[in-house]
Amino acid sequence: MSDSSVPWILSLAFTPVGIVLGVVMYRKIRRNRTLLRTGASAQGVVTDLEPTQLQGHGSEGGRTVRSYGTTVYYPVIAWTTADDRPMETRTGIARPREQTFAIGTEVEVRYDPADPSRWTLPAESNNILWIFTAMGAVFAAVGLGLFFWALFSLLL
Repeated sequence: MSDSSVPWILSLAFTPVGIVLGVVMYRKIRRNRTLLRTGASAQGVVTDLEPTQLQGHGSEGGRTVRSYGTTVYYPVIAWTTADDRPMETRTGIARPREQTFAIGTEVEVRYDPADPSRWTLPAESNNILWIFTAMGAVFAAVGLGLFFWALFSLLL
């Protein structure tokens, strides 16, 4: 592989990954904003914490060194729609036990009445989604920068 092909290869790796990551995360942010603005409201309660084991790149035998340990928890929330449909849903973001909702915590749920499987918690922040959106933008910018650098190198 020649030195002149490296920018092209990196461009082909960074640009699509960045665009897909940025677009997917931004769509989730827009969906959450729409639900917060126009969705129906229901009271829910955290009924369970679903544990998930983290596995790192260098984990052996299920042991991973992390600042918070190896287990994170997805809160499971029970709530009822306005037309009395019982729902039990799991949040999409797992956290260490000391940073998540405790069992029995009452939370507000905002949902789409036409499709209650589309829901969000106003108490949850979109900050993590914005971070991934920004990462996608940076990846895309780096990829496009490498593309134009390689293109101008060919022209000179």
